[in-house]
Amino acid sequence: MSQVHDLLDDTPDKGLRERAVVDFLLFDMGAATFALRARQVEEVIAWRTPLPLPRTDPRVMGILQDRGRIIVILSPFLAEPAATPLRIVVCRAARGYLGLPAGKTRCVAAVEVFGEPVPNALIDTSEGAVTFLDVTHLVDAPGVAPRPFVATREAQGIWSNP
Repeated sequence: MSQVHDLLDDTPDKGLRERAVVDFLLFDMGAATFALRARQVEEVIAWRTPLPLPRTDPRVMGILQDRGRIIVILSPFLAEPAATPLRIVVCRAARGYLGLPAGKTRCVAAVEVFGEPVPNALIDTSEGAVTFLDVTHLVDAPGVAPRPFVATREAQGIWSNP
């Protein structure tokens, strides 16, 4: 009888995908949720408008100085025009500090990840579907601003785990 119950179970099948436990900083920008490995995050500070730089990469919104550090602020990822950043996620990169505009932030220890996190890809986690970002990939990505595939928080119900 338990075999019949197993066949009728409507929970999504995760297949043979591996599960890993990772510490993430999750942040929202507009309707999208992003994840950074917690070890890549230096701190989260209040939003301040960066000083624009002439003739820079389109991914760069500007710079700001904070306690002796120069932080390069990247343009928001897929943000809705009405989305105003509330915070800056400061990350240490090989060549200095990067700042990512963010709305709400939360550090979540021990997030279950199903499959291998790939930069700028949507990943399924115990916190719902999030777009995984990697600081080294953001710096090394050539050309235009990264445009990761993003599921809105409303659509995450179909991705999240029971």
